[in-house]
Amino acid sequence: MKTILQSKYTVPVFLILLMLVNILQGYSTELLADEAYYWAYSKNLDWGYFDHPPMIALWITISKLFFSSGELSVRFFSSISLTFSFYFVWLLIKHPLKREYTWLFLLLLITTSLFNVYGFITVPDTPLVFFFSLFLIGYQKYILQKNFSSYAILAIAMAGMLYSKYHAVLIIFFVLLSNLKVLKDWKIWLTTLATIILFSPHLYWQYVNDFASIKYHLFERNTKSYRIDYTTNHILNLIAIIGLTFPIVYLAFFKRLKIKDQFEKALRFLVLGFAIFFFISSFKSRVQAQWVVPISIPLIIIPFYYLIDNPKKIKAFKILAFITIVVTIALRIIIANDGLVPKQFEMHGNKKWVQKLDNTLKGNTPLFLNSYQNTSIYWFYSGKKPLQINSWNSRKNQYDLYDYNKNFNLEKFSLITFNRTGNATDSIIKKNKSLLFIEHNIIEYVKRGNATFELNNPVVNKENKSIINVSYNTELISELKNLQLYIVFKYERSRNITQAKLIDNTIVFTTPKLNWSPSHIQIVGTTNPKVPPLRFSHMVECSYKK
Repeated sequence: MKTILQSKYTVPVFLILLMLVNILQGYSTELLADEAYYWAYSKNLDWGYFDHPPMIALWITISKLFFSSGELSVRFFSSISLTFSFYFVWLLIKHPLKREYTWLFLLLLITTSLFNVYGFITVPDTPLVFFFSLFLIGYQKYILQKNFSSYAILAIAMAGMLYSKYHAVLIIFFVLLSNLKVLKDWKIWLTTLATIILFSPHLYWQYVNDFASIKYHLFERNTKSYRIDYTTNHILNLIAIIGLTFPIVYLAFFKRLKIKDQFEKALRFLVLGFAIFFFISSFKSRVQAQWVVPISIPLIIIPFYYLIDNPKKIKAFKILAFITIVVTIALRIIIANDGLVPKQFEMHGNKKWVQKLDNTLKGNTPLFLNSYQNTSIYWFYSGKKPLQINSWNSRKNQYDLYDYNKNFNLEKFSLITFNRTGNATDSIIKKNKSLLFIEHNIIEYVKRGNATFELNNPVVNKENKSIINVSYNTELISELKNLQLYIVFKYERSRNITQAKLIDNTIVFTTPKLNWSPSHIQIVGTTNPKVPPLRFSHMVECSYKK
């Protein structure tokens, strides 16, 4: 047994077996809503998307080369790429007793919680982990050799990370911060230039699309009043991504803070950097667990070194690892089998509610409101391309950019929402006790995505009539029959809305009584009173006359 565990084939064979388990899990488990959303990306390949760079769409497109439909058409390549990511992590370990402790590496790997999840689902973090592990190989090679291949790997890996997820900027920054001497190397500057050139198609896409992703992530994301659980949840996330072995893992991390190894220093900077950065971010908004997924790799490598050098801690680690494996196996079985437990998970029941919805539509065109998740799940499991709109007070998404979804005329349709409206005539159970609400047989709705207004130096009069000059495409606006316009007033997190009229090249409205002075205004509107207003202009600064 000892000979088998120390064989050079042990890790590759184990990883292949793990890959097969992940493929089976991916086949037997319904998609997450976000996976369906990224699958919709892959139906329209581009150099960028509203929420993310394009690598996730490419990952799914590769999967579709092997499977034309079903969950594996989304997940197959993710299981393969993650196997390579794990092997790259194995290659990063340079401890002289590495081969004798192969079993320890595998135990660290399979007990890292987030890797159990990313073993079979497809999200932007999947390609990010692949290129991140490749980046670490390039950086380690750079520290040791500084040859052409190290620079080439760094350039490709950095571009790959940036094409995967914008969090790549943090990875590059924290590694740079751990070794500022690299700035003296002119070849690193050439490598950076090569990375920018490789990434330039996405930068051009951002320019063409009015920097949609940048505006959303930096300025448009909803921010709510601070809640203490934003911060406490971030701390819990740092524990959750590791799993039940976290006491030993983080003990190992802190015990090795003074180790004078340049590569391990970079790993420590990554862990501390991500933990501190998102701790600060938690005072602004909620921090999601997957945002710190890059620290999972350093927190496999560092404890591996620590446990070899401190064998007395291995017994405690084994106990926690065994409990983790038992819990993981149970969770994987539950995830793959809807109905084993009373509560449904996010990937449960999607096929059923899509079928129920299809049966209630009776030929009506479905128009989804404020939910790219429901829209995408419906598209994937019904095979029918749906329409989707986002009201003025909801977040934008990729459906705002799809050409087919920008301009359409509906004669008879059903409006589908996840919140009850006064007009809902039907509902279906989605999962657990959550409902989708439907209003059937709505007549006539027109959308023109390019029919927008530009507000020219708007001045708002307090509780009085206001007239604002606007510019717009007359031909497009004329196509919007029965257009009803509104003005939205904004101050910090406060909003108010009032009706407005378009008279020639002006918007006319009466300012309602407000308890605050608006700093921005926006034009919104709808062509059917049963459909909430959509954005017809940017939110722009205004002057407020009292």
